[in-house]
Amino acid sequence: MKGRLRAAFLCLLLLFVSALMIGCADARRNSPFVSTFATFLPGGGGDVGKQAAAIPYASVDLSIGRAGGLLILAELTDDLTFWQSSTRETIVFRKGYLESTSGLYADLLYSRMGDAGDESLVPWEAAPGDGASALNYRVERGWRDAKGVTHAAAGQASFACAGQPESRDLPLTTIELTRCVETVDWVSGGQTRSVVWRDPATYRIWAGDVAAWPGGLRVTWDVARPWW
Repeated sequence: MKGRLRAAFLCLLLLFVSALMIGCADARRNSPFVSTFATFLPGGGGDVGKQAAAIPYASVDLSIGRAGGLLILAELTDDLTFWQSSTRETIVFRKGYLESTSGLYADLLYSRMGDAGDESLVPWEAAPGDGASALNYRVERGWRDAKGVTHAAAGQASFACAGQPESRDLPLTTIELTRCVETVDWVSGGQTRSVVWRDPATYRIWAGDVAAWPGGLRVTWDVARPWW
């Protein structure tokens, strides 16, 4: 009798675990972004600072909408850095700024800044830091929406930085950074506003909150362990 009860209990337990795993798998498929190490660092408890401290590699705390987590640098090529989640979603930065994405429910295909004669402009390096002046330039971006339809848009951007740095908490430290705002007026209509925090001495970006395109992805990140 005890043997049959034990067998029945184990059977029910297996059914419960199976259902739980299926539910988790469905959640992972439906989520636009999944943290790289959330399930592989026991004791992390979702604390990105603890996760970053435990890994001796370049990392960023990155979110798209409400989903995200700690990402580890997958590849570094010239000015490009590639960050990949555990389910193969990929985020690409150029000199620390959002360049493109792959594998998300909607993807940024490219981002170009500068005039026709010079598309290599790096606004966060070129913008003045007097708190009054702004750098003006042209922006072009392409994206693929959730239905697989590709789009392209151009706009006129201004990039303005505060005159004084402010203290910002990052996953592994707190440092003084300058807040810079990029405002884009799109030819097709609408306006987007993005913010980055740059080092006042090196102009490297340590954090960002970027609108990829009008009404599209909003990507936020804080550098945990820098790659430079």
